[in-house]
Amino acid sequence: MRPRRAYLLAVAIALCLSPTGRAADAPPPPAEAKLRIAVFPFGGDAPADLRDRTAFSFRAKLDRQGAFDVIDGPRMQDVASETQTAADFATTLNSLKPPADAVNADILIWGELTRQPDGSTKLRIHLADRRPGGETKDVEKPIKEPTDLRFAVEETLAVLPQVARFEHPTEQAVQHDPTAEALWKTNPNLVTNGDFSQPGKWQALYQAEKYEVAAQDQPPEVDKVVIQRLTQAGATNSVLAMKLSRTCAENNGMACLSEAIKIEPRTRYRLSFRYKSDGPVLHVFVKGYTLFPDITGELVEREIYRRQVPVTGGTAGQWITIEDDLNPQHVQYAVQTLRIDLYAYLTPGTVMFDNVVLKAVGQPTRDAKDAAIKAAATRPRSAK
Repeated sequence: MRPRRAYLLAVAIALCLSPTGRAADAPPPPAEAKLRIAVFPFGGDAPADLRDRTAFSFRAKLDRQGAFDVIDGPRMQDVASETQTAADFATTLNSLKPPADAVNADILIWGELTRQPDGSTKLRIHLADRRPGGETKDVEKPIKEPTDLRFAVEETLAVLPQVARFEHPTEQAVQHDPTAEALWKTNPNLVTNGDFSQPGKWQALYQAEKYEVAAQDQPPEVDKVVIQRLTQAGATNSVLAMKLSRTCAENNGMACLSEAIKIEPRTRYRLSFRYKSDGPVLHVFVKGYTLFPDITGELVEREIYRRQVPVTGGTAGQWITIEDDLNPQHVQYAVQTLRIDLYAYLTPGTVMFDNVVLKAVGQPTRDAKDAAIKAAATRPRSAK
């Protein structure tokens, strides 16, 4: 065999034996950088809390795919404030250039959530690819029921070609395995004043109002939250009571937050509570936080995790018990504390809560993973 033919044959064999189609000693190609996505705070006349939850849903669903670098919500709030930029559906792509440049974003998502005459809401979104040759796509989705939000967000994101199909392998809220059941019986309740046996330890939120919840024998006044002492069969039982006007229910709704609950990493938790509602719909959340420096360098709580408890409505005068498991985690940062957000809205009336319990129940049932993160994340420094 001639020397040149022997050389070419050897090269061909080496290429065939290489599983990547390259010569065995050739360096791998550089990893493709993740697309950086900025979801702006949403405009519109829907309640601010609902708009915040919608933007959070967009970020969370993109984050879980592991294929994108999603800028967190607090950073987007900061950059929108720093550049004095407000975004709604009428906002042009060109006007968003300063904040988009500030966070070096490849893809922008912005728009609005507006109330409709029938009481529903409409989601109107722009998705713009700022890379050369990129397009801007517009999406409108009606949201007639609270449970429609998840599907509206997923269907909106599906217009991005890089987004993988969203899957929901299980809708089971609670995993009743033997270990979890045993730990649920023996572990302590981590919620301070979860039985509402004393005043305080819960903060009521309504529009600009924020106050520690006081205890009293009388029901709450309209658009107020109290710890109400009930007398039943000669015994006194205290509950958290909210009374929503139609204006409150159909706009901001009303919330009450627990004190911060310190948690451990790689642990599953279970939330349980009783409630009775003569109309208001519950949209309870468990929110997870870590400490981040703000623009002044001061360490503040930043929300990096949110679990939505299945939505529930009126109970026809009955007390109903709700249970839900959660796996507090983030692909990069450690969730350090949780707060339980008892939120009611949509229909006026009174809702009562009792026996709010959060316990550790074993190993997590899912992991937040990101292939780009090879080592454990550095935990932000603790507040002094």
